[in-house]
Amino acid sequence: MEEFLQCASKLEAWCREQALPFWAGHVLDPNGGAYEQLLATGEPDLTCHRRVRVQARLAYVYAHATDLGWYEGAEVSNHAWDYVMSKGLQGGGFIPGSGFKGCAHLLHNDGRLKDGMRDTYAQAFLILAGAWRYRAFQDGASKRVATDTITFLDTIKADNGGWLEGVPASLPRRQNPHMHLFEALMALYDATQEEEFLVRAGDIYQLFVNVFFDESKGVVREFFDQNWKAQNNDGGPIEPGHMFEWVWLLRNYQAMSGVDVDQYADVLYAKAKEYGYSETTGLIRDKVDLRNRHQPPTYRTWPQTEFIKAGIAQARMGRLDALPDVTAAIANLLDKYFDVPAPGGWVDCLDANGKPKNTLMPTSTFYHIISTAAEASAFAKIGAKENH
Repeated sequence: MEEFLQCASKLEAWCREQALPFWAGHVLDPNGGAYEQLLATGEPDLTCHRRVRVQARLAYVYAHATDLGWYEGAEVSNHAWDYVMSKGLQGGGFIPGSGFKGCAHLLHNDGRLKDGMRDTYAQAFLILAGAWRYRAFQDGASKRVATDTITFLDTIKADNGGWLEGVPASLPRRQNPHMHLFEALMALYDATQEEEFLVRAGDIYQLFVNVFFDESKGVVREFFDQNWKAQNNDGGPIEPGHMFEWVWLLRNYQAMSGVDVDQYADVLYAKAKEYGYSETTGLIRDKVDLRNRHQPPTYRTWPQTEFIKAGIAQARMGRLDALPDVTAAIANLLDKYFDVPAPGGWVDCLDANGKPKNTLMPTSTFYHIISTAAEASAFAKIGAKENH
């Protein structure tokens, strides 16, 4: 426990003292919104487009940081959120009917619309950011955006469970948007204590049980046809990071609803580690093709963060054998991903040999990092009390 407490403390300090100030000082475009990614120097990459969901993620990050008392993040969160509420809502006119039509998928770097598709995945982050902005700033307007987004999504619910991929609809159907909607709905329930949102989250839990979870292999399947039949070779490669993310979300759902998820969370944690963990590097692989497991792996930052969150979620339920995993994974983040020329930045991806693949720093990664640091900090407080 002592080693974990030290690592958790270092992670929190890095967030508070380096990452949050660094990104607040470098990621905001004076003309509106946030840059999609930064160069290794901390300068913005002006060549790439902007995903609207990344703007919502940044609004969430600084709302969460504010709620934690780690950073006065209202200005940064507002800057990103205002951009979502203006430029990010372009292109909704092609959707029949009136009322709120969600956010677009992609913008040019100058704010012009590039792709007005209403991606269900992107809408999940409108809800998540709205929930946390309501929680951190008591911003009723952000809560209304979250609930209006849910109302919009109700118009594209599928007859056989879940949601279509967006407007216009496309294939394959994916578990990933549903996983993030599960997260967002629980965050909105936690912020408001309005039972409706937990009930909606329960519908996604049932979809996980009936569709996404492959009981025969103990894994989460990623891709499906219109009738929820796994496609692309049994749903495509598995993503251990998503499996760990589901462990964390299922344990959160258990805490909120009282539903026993042991039979899923325990299996997913074990299988994600079995398939995803590299003994050579000590890192979690991005993807694993169960039919051909000899492909050279890559190791992005975010699966490492989800490994940490899942391990903490398991430890909260008495599975303390997960704590060494958590401790080692936090140390890997600090040593292998966060030790960069710009203090507060990160490496996005390591190659098969554990070396950086590129020097770009995606803004989107902060969403994974802040929630991980928050979970580690919260569990460390419990551990510190028990140690005394």
